[in-house]
Amino acid sequence: MMRFSTVTLGAALLAACTTGGPRTYETGPREPISLRDDDDMCGQSLVQTFIGLRANDALRAEITERSGAGTIRWIEPNTAVTMDFRADRLNGEIDEDGAIRTLRCG
Repeated sequence: MMRFSTVTLGAALLAACTTGGPRTYETGPREPISLRDDDDMCGQSLVQTFIGLRANDALRAEITERSGAGTIRWIEPNTAVTMDFRADRLNGEIDEDGAIRTLRCG
């Protein structure tokens, strides 16, 4: 009698584990992932790794694509620029050797 109840209990526990089939993995609503910092309208946070590199045409095109900025203004030494601020514009300052000094919104 004791053996029968142990077997019955074991069968009942095994059945409880296998009923219902495998559970599916569910996720809730997802938001798009943004690598930009908060308040970064020009994408400056996405291109800071380019600072110090020589600004050739290929590099400028890569920065344009990665930043997603509305416009990009390259500022070379002794170049006059307007003082208007545009949050979606990326300013790239170039030094005398042709290297990128800063990349910032403005």
